[in-house]
Amino acid sequence: MKIAVLAKAVPDVKNVRLTIKDNDIDTAELNFVINEQDSYALEEGLRLKEKLGGEVVVVSVGDEARRKGITQVIRECYAKGADRGTMLLDQDYSKWDGGVRAKVMAALLGPEKPDVVLMGSQSFDTATSRMGPMLGEAMGIAHVSLITALEAGGDGRTFAVSRDLEGGLQEKVRVSAPCIFTTQTGINTPRYAALSKIIMATRKEIKTMTLEDAGIDRAELEKLNRVRVVAAGFPEEKEGNALMLTGTPEEIAAQLVKSLREKGLLQR
Repeated sequence: MKIAVLAKAVPDVKNVRLTIKDNDIDTAELNFVINEQDSYALEEGLRLKEKLGGEVVVVSVGDEARRKGITQVIRECYAKGADRGTMLLDQDYSKWDGGVRAKVMAALLGPEKPDVVLMGSQSFDTATSRMGPMLGEAMGIAHVSLITALEAGGDGRTFAVSRDLEGGLQEKVRVSAPCIFTTQTGINTPRYAALSKIIMATRKEIKTMTLEDAGIDRAELEKLNRVRVVAAGFPEEKEGNALMLTGTPEEIAAQLVKSLREKGLLQR
């Protein structure tokens, strides 16, 4: 069985101040980490491999600014048990809309002919949840989004999955390979990598590709790019309007009642 896992490198924005450059978040000084939901997809892929055999192939796409982050992400996947990794780098990555990114990913995955493709249901940085359905359409294979459980048949060609619906309902679906699943947070507990495997992962090769290597026509991609960001910025900062009350409990209570009455929120 061949299992492909999409592992996106997303910015780690903890304790940093973001800035805008060229109508996008300036990523030059940011560190990148594996998208949290993709960690669950990787774990699900590794479990399929352990049960049915085969290999796990990790694929990631980004621009040059993400090279270091993508490299770290793929090596983290190696340390946990992935077999091979491929990254595609292109300077126009941030300009591509979801449909173009799906086309690029489909071109990368096509020659691999995976039986199942796994990815997180959404990425931390864009949170659109569109890649799974769009990739399924681009590859012409079945997809099921937001799964909360995955069980493979003994033949490795059929899968039973569960997904949550609104109102507390749960849907169960049976799917045949090849297929795509997007995983929900909590579908499993991602494993930790042993130190020895982390060290070994630094020695493994990562295949690096360009659009040309993947046989993708840049001009055709440009025609498909239907959505373009024309402006980006942060909302205006507003002054806080909190009322700080001091004094004894009785004094604070009196001040609170007075303020509520002045605002018309408390009837006399």
